[in-house]
Amino acid sequence: MLENLQKEKGWIWILPATLLFIVAFGLQTWTSIGLAFTGFYVYRVILNMGHKIPIIDLMTALAALQWILGPYIDYHNDVTHFKYYMYVPEEQYMAYAVPAIIMFRLGTLFYKDESDLNAIGARVSHLLNSYPRLPYILVAAGLLIPYLNAFIPASLRFVFFLLANVKYVGAIYLLFSPSANRWAIFAGVMSFTALASIASGMFHDLLLWAMLTFTFVARELKLSMGSKLIIAILGMFLAITIQSVKHEYRTFLKNGYGGNKVSLFVGLATEQWSNGRIVNPSSDEDMNARLNQGWIISAVMKNIPEREPYAGGSTITEGITASLLPRFLAPNKKKAGGRDNFMRFTGLPLGENTSMGISLAGEGYANYGRWGGILFMFCWGLFVGWFWKKLSRWSYFYPTLLIWSPILFLQVIKAETEFVVVLNHLIKASVLVFGLLWFIKRQWRVRV
Repeated sequence: MLENLQKEKGWIWILPATLLFIVAFGLQTWTSIGLAFTGFYVYRVILNMGHKIPIIDLMTALAALQWILGPYIDYHNDVTHFKYYMYVPEEQYMAYAVPAIIMFRLGTLFYKDESDLNAIGARVSHLLNSYPRLPYILVAAGLLIPYLNAFIPASLRFVFFLLANVKYVGAIYLLFSPSANRWAIFAGVMSFTALASIASGMFHDLLLWAMLTFTFVARELKLSMGSKLIIAILGMFLAITIQSVKHEYRTFLKNGYGGNKVSLFVGLATEQWSNGRIVNPSSDEDMNARLNQGWIISAVMKNIPEREPYAGGSTITEGITASLLPRFLAPNKKKAGGRDNFMRFTGLPLGENTSMGISLAGEGYANYGRWGGILFMFCWGLFVGWFWKKLSRWSYFYPTLLIWSPILFLQVIKAETEFVVVLNHLIKASVLVFGLLWFIKRQWRVRV
């Protein structure tokens, strides 16, 4: 860990940046540390794009943005949502959230990151020399699978949801190839995702895969730091635009809108830009609430143990059981979704068809309190770092395994999901991915 921490040279700038925030803006110590930490990891993600697969850095940056920056904005503006607001004082909240995310990252530093894209690129090139048709098969299969949903039993839909994501793996393979149509296919896959997101009103896949694939695009285009920064800013505005129109757009769909959905979405986005709500999201209480996941953690801190006792690790045990045991062996095992935990630990009601997660930090506090929750986040960091290290080691047997890692971490990198969701996804996706790699190797004698 000490060796890895020494290589994280940016950490030495967190202290002076913290002091600057305190002196210049009069911020509290934990708030200042949190903002400095957030800025460093956002910068680090952009810096490493094109050189590594920055899964853990991306997890850290997304959590910091939603658990630290979002709450900071909420504490320091005059807009207050009737429900989505910070339930405890800033000093109390930051004294838990900031150490929790720092300890998570420290836990991951016990294991070295070996996701060098140059080495991975050499392995992919060797693979494609042996079987150049593989990327096209993956793209075609991933594009076809969503159309089979109507014929798939509910119990298998999660598996087929994961299988549909192989189109991105195929597109990434193509980026490493000399194929003349590689960029056209990659753009086609991402355009298909954008159109599917607009048609359904669900934009998670588009945003997550845009972030997860950008590091491969940056490598192939050899983007400079300045270019990556500009693209990151544009991506941020895209995410804010989607968030600003999502609720109104879904309302149109719910009411049976039958026109052109792309035109509707673009029209709503244009309207948001013209009235200035996007460039000043803090003036819009709904918009501000969607940018801040810390309000849920603060609601947990307000409700536990005042109205609901600490869970004492029960939801963590349930999450492990639900992830490891199939339902026929544990018919009463916990279901993913977050609704029950949200209402239990925040004390807040939810609509019948609404589901919200309390996040790993919120669940850590609900089970173990402040210090126990911080320790839980450290242990989760240890596990994530160990798992990433194992993926690197298993790459000796499956040379392009890390190309598949975005599927493994698709739900894990999201800051709002709870323990049962992230662990369940990680384990089941791992079983599926290794099963696919075994099948490809056996069927076509290709060491993927």
